[in-house]
Amino acid sequence: MAQEGSRPLVGVGVVFLREGKVFLARRQGSHGEDTWASAGGHLEWGESLEECARREAWEELGVEVRDLQFLCFSNIIAYDRHYVNVEFLGDIGDQEPALVEPDSFAECGWFPLDDLPQPLYVAISHGLDSLRTGRRYHPEV
Repeated sequence: MAQEGSRPLVGVGVVFLREGKVFLARRQGSHGEDTWASAGGHLEWGESLEECARREAWEELGVEVRDLQFLCFSNIIAYDRHYVNVEFLGDIGDQEPALVEPDSFAECGWFPLDDLPQPLYVAISHGLDSLRTGRRYHPEV
């Protein structure tokens, strides 16, 4: 775990749905390795949450996000990290995500919401729970 006195990081993620399926990629080379997630990363200085979600989707998956809908925020203490995380649902139309950063993700694909690969990255798990239940806040795990 991080040193005592350090502050949580701010993470932002974006979930893509199409015809009852969610796009997921298996993380590699970072915390949460071998878990399934979507695009996301750290909020940068002076950046809005929405700008961050769009930037991460472009940098990691090569897709341009149109509309964004707030899903949830979470206090996540996992993978030896502490994050305050915000998840959005993003509209990418008919664009097909691709692994633009192959060092960050391995395999990927569209998965039915009722048959997801495991294990899920904690942040995407919260985002998908919010889609199903409407729950907007996920306290410490």
